Amino acid sequence: QPQSITMNQLEQRLHYPLGDTLPEGSRALEVAPGVKWLRMALPFALNHINLWLLRDALDGPNGPVQGWSVVDCCIDRPESRAQWEQVFVQELEGLPIVRVIVTHMHPDHIGLAHWLCTRWNAPLWISATDFAAAHMASQSTTGFGGAAAARFFATHGLNDPLALEKIR
Repeated sequence: QPQSITMNQLEQRLHYPLGDTLPEGSRALEVAPGVKWLRMALPFALNHINLWLLRDALDGPNGPVQGWSVVDCCIDRPESRAQWEQVFVQELEGLPIVRVIVTHMHPDHIGLAHWLCTRWNAPLWISATDFAAAHMASQSTTGFGGAAAARFFATHGLNDPLALEKIR
């Protein structure tokens, strides 16, 4: 007769090579050669987002341009921009950001994409579907946002008055 295994038993088999180690503040944690893990604060129940710097190169007019690809961006707020400014100084090793990759259209993933792309003259990589959804969500005529949406986000942990006002 097969033995029943619970989720807790399966979870106990997992191996976490970094243990409880987390990136702190604006510092990255190198998890593999050329792969840096960042965490940035969010002002709601989900209190952080994991972001990534990937050592990369893009073709330029004079050959390959060495730099970093950013995977996801954090939400657009002054604290996030300030944290990125520290990352630029402390973690890029003097190299530029050469591309910005957004995994999906949630504001904590795409929020600072335009700012990063403009600042570094870097292309944005995102699926056409997510780009269209993010564009539509940013337009006030789509039915996204409003008082009902602000109440919805507030019940799910968004407690930043400025963010809620923008949603309204």
